[in-house]
Amino acid sequence: MKFVKQYIRAVSAALLFLVSTGASASVITPDAGWYGFCFGGTGSAAYEGCQNEGVGVAGNTMTFTLTGPASLKVTDGFNIGDIFDVYINSVLAFTTSTPGSGSTLTDPDDLFASGYYSAGSMSLGAGSYEVDIFAAASPFGGGGAYVSVQSEVPAPATLALLGLGLVGISFFRQKKSA
Repeated sequence: MKFVKQYIRAVSAALLFLVSTGASASVITPDAGWYGFCFGGTGSAAYEGCQNEGVGVAGNTMTFTLTGPASLKVTDGFNIGDIFDVYINSVLAFTTSTPGSGSTLTDPDDLFASGYYSAGSMSLGAGSYEVDIFAAASPFGGGGAYVSVQSEVPAPATLALLGLGLVGISFFRQKKSA
């Protein structure tokens, strides 16, 4: 079984190279919402065509540019059991979680948060990115899933610390000029 997984990943990497050098890119707009994508059996690449309940469609290679920190999120949809390998700039960045069992959902936010649909995310900094997604497991021979890029909003505690720092700086400036 381990050999089969290694073989599938090697074939996926080779396909990633071929796809990324010859195919046109799908542009993802950060903060636009979830984009649907289709996939075939194990080892297959994401391709356009399945909008599902998303704002649009995407397929390999997906591109976007960030001006600040954001999260790349991927979640399975519909039939529980699919798992994905996510490559960022041609490097395996993460594999989505092992699926559990539960009721059927369709909303991408619910799918991502459910804990029983395979999902994963990664924080990214400012820059330009190319993302490719491959089915690492596909017990139903294909289906639909979602990808999204969402800006990361600083936590309230972080903003409070920033505010305290600014107050401290202004206090010392006032004291120094007096």
